[in-house]
Parts: sequence; C-alpha cells; structure tokens
Amino acid sequence: MIKVALTGGIGVGKSFVLNILKDKYNFPIFSSDDCVRSLYSNKPSLISFVKSEIMNNEDKFSKSRIAEIVFNDQKKLRKLESFIHPLVKIEREKFIDQERRKEAKTIIVEIPLLFEKNLSDEVDIVILVRASDELQKQRVLKRPNMNEVLFNKIIKNQMDLYKKEKKADYIIDSNDYASTVLQIENIVVDIEKK
Repeated sequence: MIKVALTGGIGVGKSFVLNILKDKYNFPIFSSDDCVRSLYSNKPSLISFVKSEIMNNEDKFSKSRIAEIVFNDQKKLRKLESFIHPLVKIEREKFIDQERRKEAKTIIVEIPLLFEKNLSDEVDIVILVRASDELQKQRVLKRPNMNEVLFNKIIKNQMDLYKKEKKADYIIDSNDYASTVLQIENIVVDIEKK
C-alpha cells in the first residue's frame, strides 16, 4: 500500500485537492482537519481539557476563540497540540489499518503539519499544496472570525514554504482551477505507475 501525505499551509487549497482525489479518483482519504472537528464533537475529554487548560474556563467555546488564544500564547499552543495530536494519530493509524485490511493500493492522508511535526517518515510520498501569498491570504480572510493579525500569527507557526518544497515529492500550485485539476491528474498517473 502506498501512503501519500497531502500537506501545505492554511488556505492553500488542501481540501479542494483532497475532494478531487476522493471524488474523481476514489482514493481512500483521511483528513486531519475533519478528524479534529469530529474529536471536538465526540470527545468530551477534549472539550474539558480545552475549557480548563486553554480557555481558563471562559464561557465562549469556539474554534476561532481557541485559535485566538493559542496563536497568542506558544505555551498553550504546545499544550493543545500535545493533547490533540496523539488523538489524531490514533485515528489516522486506525484508518491506515482499515485500508490495509481492505487491500487499498493507495491512500491519501492529509497532515497539515507533516514537516513541522517530522512525520514524513510515516508516508511514502509527499504532495505539497501551495498558493500565491496573496491568494492564500484572501482565502483565509474570508473565513468566519478570521483577521489579518491572527492569519499572520498562524503563518509564523508554519515552516517556511521553500523548506517544505525541498522535502516534497510533488508540488501542486492551486492558484487556478483548471491548472490544479491537471496537476492532480499528472501526479495521480505518476503515482499509479509505482
């Protein structure tokens, strides 16, 4: 089984690429972002931890408020990551085992912080999605409760794009719909030869 990681910074178009890989090519997909959303909905221990350890028992519980807190406090960011990342890893490993039992030839795992957390050894191929700085910023600022200050803090916590490019096996520029679709097709053709 070939394990392909899809990675890239905030707002570069990872979800768009994932959807094409799933809908057009029928690859089994694991989305870390979807997993985190599911954990927040289904894991009371995570909610309790976040409320007490990250939010100091504030009443307003929202992802945007959590982001605001942790991207202004590195200690709390590390604390949150040390709680949530092992939970995501467990779910990702369950997914990989399940697909191995189904004898899937190729799977896609989306891991936004693949390089930052030194996880590239866990996969066989890395696809990096990138977009122009301007487009990335435009996309992120359209999100609810997002502002330029928070966006800049999130970007500062991500590895430099050029360092990521050197470590990736494939790069997708997601600046334009038709071009992105074509790049995905070329990569899929190449991966399927392996």
